[in-house]
Amino acid sequence: MASTRRNSGWVVLMAVLVIAALSWLQWGRDPGTASTEPALTEPDTGTTETDTGAVLDVARVKRRTVPADAKPLKMVPCELSTLLDEYRAGKASPAYRRYVREQLRGLVESLPEAPLWSRLKSERDPDLLGLVAEAWVLRYALDGEPAVLERLVEHLGQEQDPVLRATLVRSLAHTGEPSTQLLGIKVLKGRDVYRDWVKDPAPQVRAAVVENFREEAARNFGRYRDVAERAISLASVAEDPTTAAGLLTSTSIEAVRSPAVAQVRGLLQSSEHARVRASAARALATSPVSELSASLEALAARYTLETDPGVRTALLESLSRLGLSRAVPVLRRLRDVDPATRAEVDGWLALLAERPQTRELLDKARRARDARTAQH
Repeated sequence: MASTRRNSGWVVLMAVLVIAALSWLQWGRDPGTASTEPALTEPDTGTTETDTGAVLDVARVKRRTVPADAKPLKMVPCELSTLLDEYRAGKASPAYRRYVREQLRGLVESLPEAPLWSRLKSERDPDLLGLVAEAWVLRYALDGEPAVLERLVEHLGQEQDPVLRATLVRSLAHTGEPSTQLLGIKVLKGRDVYRDWVKDPAPQVRAAVVENFREEAARNFGRYRDVAERAISLASVAEDPTTAAGLLTSTSIEAVRSPAVAQVRGLLQSSEHARVRASAARALATSPVSELSASLEALAARYTLETDPGVRTALLESLSRLGLSRAVPVLRRLRDVDPATRAEVDGWLALLAERPQTRELLDKARRARDARTAQH
């Protein structure tokens, strides 16, 4: 037996040596057939052979997705003109533009005021002006000097191009605090430039105002009292119905005080523009709890008088979202006001029969119902 085991051992050893020799000869004879792929070495983390294979496969896939002509991200000198040139050249790559934008933001603190202001005044490309104006406004966020924003507002008032005016208005969203409050209280001491801008003859400027309100309200999950009350106040004086409607739906009103909610109810009842009435109705869907009963009554009262189908749809939606279970008797009472909208009322009653506890759950049930309807 011992002899047999010794013989078997010699056989195995000889086989290993032959294989090793052949491998060495093959490698030495044909080096060109070696893999051109870099070797992937993995640390011994205790993974199984299967796990290691999966890791290697993922690594290979990632490597192969890199374009053959890809170039590493180049170092960009932190100089204003160079960064702006890079931003212009990177128009096809939003990711690269974000990189350049962050480089410029980091430069603001050490950048002298004169070249930045000179470039802001002379720039005529809206994209580049937006970047430079944002950098200028960040100076206020860093130092809190009112003169920074005073100069921008003065220049904005002198700008004739409506696209560039709108760009400058949008840059004010980077002050670090709501510009809709800041300008009139801390900086301009009572001068209400936002009131002027909502009446600007250029629709681009008015749209920029609405964008700023949406941006600033979103910082507090849409429940920023001062921003919401300011939006309602401006909607009441806006001459353009699109602007007024945009302001009314730019924020939630659940944090505002009673006078502001009363203003929204007044617009619902008195505006001659269907778009404004519909937006006022949708705004009332987020009324504070203390105003819930009064807003439900206002929505129901308007429904009995309203003739515009779009506004009626908004009223039913807001009644349901605001009142939830409390809206059920109101909707039943309105069901026979107009036979043409009875099916729509029944749709909301069916959703409320599921007893959703929040507006979000009601909205979710509605989306699910609409998706099922779209499939059929």
